[in-house]
Amino acid sequence: MSRTLAGLATFLIACLAAAQPVLLPRDATVDLNPGWGNTIRATGVFDFNTNKVYNELPLAIYQGGYLERELRQHSLDALSEKRNAAGYVINGRVDWVGAACWKKAPGWRPIAGVSYNDISGLRFTKDQYALAFFGNASYEGEKAILAPSAYTQIRYQTAGFGVQHARSGSYVRLDLVRGQSYAEADIKWASLYTGEDGRVLRTALLGNYFASDTADSGFDRTNGAGLAISGRWNTQFKVAGQTAELAFVVDDLGFVRWNGNSVRIQKDTLIEFTGLAVENIFALDDVLIGEDQLLDTFGLRYRTGAFTRALPFRIAAEAAISLNERWNLGLSVDQRYLPGYIPLATTLISRRFGSRTLLATSISYGGLGSLRVGLAAKHRFGEQVLLTLSTPQVPAFVSGSARGAGAVVGVAVAF
Repeated sequence: MSRTLAGLATFLIACLAAAQPVLLPRDATVDLNPGWGNTIRATGVFDFNTNKVYNELPLAIYQGGYLERELRQHSLDALSEKRNAAGYVINGRVDWVGAACWKKAPGWRPIAGVSYNDISGLRFTKDQYALAFFGNASYEGEKAILAPSAYTQIRYQTAGFGVQHARSGSYVRLDLVRGQSYAEADIKWASLYTGEDGRVLRTALLGNYFASDTADSGFDRTNGAGLAISGRWNTQFKVAGQTAELAFVVDDLGFVRWNGNSVRIQKDTLIEFTGLAVENIFALDDVLIGEDQLLDTFGLRYRTGAFTRALPFRIAAEAAISLNERWNLGLSVDQRYLPGYIPLATTLISRRFGSRTLLATSISYGGLGSLRVGLAAKHRFGEQVLLTLSTPQVPAFVSGSARGAGAVVGVAVAF
């Protein structure tokens, strides 16, 4: 059982990690002048989040060495029976906005961009965590509940072209999607019963597992292809004499068709293990079984074939209002297509300092985590360079008892 439990622990920690970066409002004074003919923007995002597990646990695993029981117990005590979630977002993106080039639509500009995405979401039960980090000894004579649970992890790249309105910032973009790797587990029901003295193990399972070609999932490998659309619609209006802005956003609404080398397991089964009977100690050939026999016994052989899955798209509604010349209040709600993700609500307040700097602080709740407090800043160097820095979870830098962490770096150059 030790290898199985170690595998479960590794699987869980690999998933401990999503949230959106702190979104700064547009500011005509600080932002780059839209009159420039071309603008190139590069953005990097690393963000992980979890609503129950403390940062001290994944940090200790990353550092290596023995995990003290107290450390593992600390997060176990915080878990709910079923509503536990974790996930991560790793994203790198480069975008280009060109000069207006259509006489019949002078307000619209061409845009193009490429991106790298590594995204994961996990929903798990308290018993799953306990089995992974403590084993099944404490479940003697009891049943561990391992569902409902789900896991999705996808790596993909995009390249696309679209148009953007110079004044409002509204845009639409169509992307080609290159699927690198994909894994999905959807467990509707699962349990593990451990008999007295561990002599009987009984598990019931109802669930599905899909994955892209397991032979090779490196960056140079294309295991699927698809399409996606992204866009933003902005509008401005007046509220009590102050300018307000409302926006609706969709990111990577699309799909990938994973190729014919993809694999799947769909199971609805009950398995009972009561040990091995040895009638003749000198005839062990009939007792010691290999991987093939185990796969046949438990019905865990893959089937291959192509399948289609939606991307982990994001939809959002954002609102911002100017409180005065320097202060701005923002509200947003977003939802991402990931296991365990609930609507993420964010409140942000920002202030401009001089004509080149804007600072902001945010409070958010939801997504794959709980309450988070963030900071963000952007500063313009001269007239052609804008730097943006933010973190969605400031306490992560000072306390191991925080949940979630992340950083966003962006730079824009106009010419």
